[in-house]
Amino acid sequence: MGDRETIKEILIRRDEMTPDEADELILEAKEAMNECIADDDMSSAYCICSDYFGLEPDYLDELLYA
Repeated sequence: MGDRETIKEILIRRDEMTPDEADELILEAKEAMNECIADDDMSSAYCICSDYFGLEPDYLDELLYA
């Protein structure tokens, strides 16, 4: 992923979340994304990072492979 901040780092810095709060939100987003994929709703899966974190879809790889 290079020098880009992780979702967790962004949530802690930008949203002043604790590490545990960030982990919980990331887990919730992963579960929602997996449900969308299971339901073949790729449009909603694509919007998970925006909906949960206010981030661009280029962070989806972090959710998929983490």
